[in-house]
Amino acid sequence: MKHRSSITVLLMVFVLLLPVSIAVAGCTTAQNDSKTVFIAGSFGALSRSVYDGEITLGELKRHGDFMLGTTNGIDGELIGLDGKYYRIGAQGKISPADDSWKTPWASATFLKVDKVVTVDKELTWEQLKEYLTSQLPTQNIFYAMKISGTFSYLKARSLTKLNRPYPTTPYATISQNEPTFEFNNVDSTLVTFFSPSCIGDLNYPGYHAHFINSGNNYGGHVLDCRITKGSVEIGYAPNLTVNLPQNSEYYKLDFSKPK
Repeated sequence: MKHRSSITVLLMVFVLLLPVSIAVAGCTTAQNDSKTVFIAGSFGALSRSVYDGEITLGELKRHGDFMLGTTNGIDGELIGLDGKYYRIGAQGKISPADDSWKTPWASATFLKVDKVVTVDKELTWEQLKEYLTSQLPTQNIFYAMKISGTFSYLKARSLTKLNRPYPTTPYATISQNEPTFEFNNVDSTLVTFFSPSCIGDLNYPGYHAHFINSGNNYGGHVLDCRITKGSVEIGYAPNLTVNLPQNSEYYKLDFSKPK
């Protein structure tokens, strides 16, 4: 059995009287905490071409029924909603995700709704993000947001599996060159996380959303959208637990180098 470090570093950051508790650990423990975002891996490491991790999706489910991320080798996008995990493949086609698959990076939580926001007019993705930000008590903690509604337009992408030896091409270049696909007049749910800028390389900064349609048969990483009506269930998450990769690529990674 692979040895896992038991060292845990706990950092408390107090923002607007709402504590952000960050635990960085090399071990996995069950955590049914709706106020905690669990990060498997590091988005900064993924951005610097660390495409493999050790956490299985079965383990990840112990930390959240609301999730987004990717699988090892960036083989498609992942989305988790109501306890079910899905892989989003080519052209947005959705299939059930296997618990044995591993992830280099994912965010998960148990969504508990603290606030509901209604959308009663058409908003672009940028306008929707601005509106939601105006409804938050602070931008310095995490939020999980379930955005459900009718979308007159959705533009998305997925990721194409890489094979070893992985290319040295930057992740940003790879993701920007992935095929995109568009949908019109669809009822969908956006699994969305907001991460504060202070978190640095650990998570995707600001808003990050993956969508799944009402029939659970297509979705993708949201690039743009227009919502005509809907509601947003928001869960406040001032706590963070991180399980960093434990492989040679991550151990040798130089975070001082650009993404």
